[in-house]
Amino acid sequence: MSQAVTKLLFVTDTPEFIDQVDKKLPSASDIEIVGRATPYDKIMTLVTLHQPDVVVMDYDLLDLDTAEMTRSILHENVSTQVIMLSVVNNADDIRKAMRAGARDYLVKPLHDGELVETIRWLIGERREYARMQAFVKQLRKAYEALFTDDKPVPDNVVAFLETQVNDNPENRLAQETLAVAYARNRNWRKLLPLANNLAETQLTD
Repeated sequence: MSQAVTKLLFVTDTPEFIDQVDKKLPSASDIEIVGRATPYDKIMTLVTLHQPDVVVMDYDLLDLDTAEMTRSILHENVSTQVIMLSVVNNADDIRKAMRAGARDYLVKPLHDGELVETIRWLIGERREYARMQAFVKQLRKAYEALFTDDKPVPDNVVAFLETQVNDNPENRLAQETLAVAYARNRNWRKLLPLANNLAETQLTD
């Protein structure tokens, strides 16, 4: 299975900025730099064209409102992760950047690998969030189906619920939904230990 590549766009007016910001960036095979831009129009053109996963923005640009630029980028693609870089560690600047939608604010100079690590962490968080959204959507669909008819729950739905319970033993919603599925299918052998576990955890809550 091929490795997913993260598309990275830099917003800076300094050509050497990319080479200096993180020495480990050129060797990061999972990160592809798709462009560098400064003027507003060019930035938005590249954002629309490449749909970057991450935008690294030089917060200290004199001719650009980086907070407003962040809002424009997220309006184009809400899943884009914006990272601000600055030479100043200022609480007001950090709050302004975060309120605009930036996911992180790093102070230059960065240590080797800091930007690469931050990018990988943000992308990992985004993928986990998307996975959880998909899980909740599937679980809600299965849960609603249990109460909209009196037909037996399909084997594939039961198998899905069992997988979720095994993978997330603390997920009470998944356990309760699986219990309802067992009851609907009159699978008392599997329902009994699950019901006992739910009762015990309820007593300790």
